[in-house]
Amino acid sequence: MMKKAPSGSNTKRRSRGCSVMVKGTLSTHFMVQLDQVSLSPSSFQNLLHSEAQSDSMPLDFDADDKDFILSQDFFCTPDYITPEMPAIGSNAHWSKENIECPKSPEKVKTLSKRQKFDVDLKTSFGSPDIGHHPFGDLGNDTLRTDVMKTGTPVELQSSRGGYVSQSAVALRCRVMPPPCLKNPYVKNASDFDVDPFSNQRSKCAGYFSTGVGGDGLSRYRTDFHEIEKIGSGNFNHVFKVLKRIEGCLYAMKLSMKQLHQETERRKALMEVQALAALGYHENVVGYYTSWFESEHLYIQLELCDHSLSVNTLPKLLTEAEALDAMYQIAKALQFIHSRGIAHLDVKPDNIYVKEGVYKLGDFGCATMIDKSLPVEEGDARYMPQEILNEDYDNLDKVDIFSLGASIYEIVKGSPLPESGPHFLHLRKGKLPLLPGHSIQFQNLIKAMMDVDPARRPSATEVVKNPIFGRLQNNRKNI
Repeated sequence: MMKKAPSGSNTKRRSRGCSVMVKGTLSTHFMVQLDQVSLSPSSFQNLLHSEAQSDSMPLDFDADDKDFILSQDFFCTPDYITPEMPAIGSNAHWSKENIECPKSPEKVKTLSKRQKFDVDLKTSFGSPDIGHHPFGDLGNDTLRTDVMKTGTPVELQSSRGGYVSQSAVALRCRVMPPPCLKNPYVKNASDFDVDPFSNQRSKCAGYFSTGVGGDGLSRYRTDFHEIEKIGSGNFNHVFKVLKRIEGCLYAMKLSMKQLHQETERRKALMEVQALAALGYHENVVGYYTSWFESEHLYIQLELCDHSLSVNTLPKLLTEAEALDAMYQIAKALQFIHSRGIAHLDVKPDNIYVKEGVYKLGDFGCATMIDKSLPVEEGDARYMPQEILNEDYDNLDKVDIFSLGASIYEIVKGSPLPESGPHFLHLRKGKLPLLPGHSIQFQNLIKAMMDVDPARRPSATEVVKNPIFGRLQNNRKNI
């Protein structure tokens, strides 16, 4: 019975070398037994060990190549295959210790990260004395190629001129975290606007869309089931979605256009950063998470029942319902103003209802009251005259005017004009009377829409208005 000697492999990589070598050795003790005759060849052992030592090379890693994170499959090559021993004739002289060692195949050059296959298998196993089955075409071995199944080969050049496969780029992009962005709505956050991978991130650009993993799967399609579109604005679509793993419903806000430029992305992120900085409040639409995918921004938000848009309301609100909406949104404004943030786009379309609770949403125009951020005005129908004149000294009072105009529109039952004499009259504080509504209610709206921002009440003053105390007393009596 013949024992086959185990084979071992040593892999070596050189920073600018072009081969991955696989070395196989025979066991130190090679025993062949036939008819109780044992053979312990020793004359060729030293030759094998000396050859192995002469071919071995120390590992040499170039410091610059540490840039590249390579997966294990770049270095895994087939073990060196020891051929089977040919049949030994009965006339062999077993007393001799210098029996010729069976020839080993020559080294097969496998594809490294810098080479392609160029192998002549006919000369690789040249010994006629060895019974050996020919291998297939190694050039078709997909386990040793650097071509990803999902794309064509891409060659990058490292800082030292070496080849970097697309597989390496894929792995690198997969393990590299996104940059840390400064949130301008958070105080003392200047130290967080850093990107330790900024010098390396450009090597990944253009190969994988942000938010899509190396396997090409969409986070949106994988985690969520899209049910229906529930809204559209000037820049975004809103969908009703079901999160698969939770079984809960959410609103998913998706940017209409692809955001290719960094400036576009930063601007789109303002809403996300404002919501994240604010945190939870019962009268603000809840924010959960956001990400970029295929150059679009996805924002996962709380799903509400409907908005107060006069185009979708089934019926006009009563004065009590209008006061309830005014009170709850005034509490939302009191909350965000206390954080130093102005909304600048308060209107019925951005006031939502969920189970009887009114919530303020769409912070796409949010800015800082201290004017430390650029000011982008919202819908002009709900903007006071000073903001149209680019006077930004009282940004919190702009939200008060917009809330008064929104409640006026909801009670009136028709959209406010976009231009014309009536548009100008509203900005001068000349409001037509609302038949069927109390004078106190109409006076509050008129005060909130005063032409002078200094005379408008603050959000806290609106919340503390006595009219809401009577409203709460009426609820208790009911």
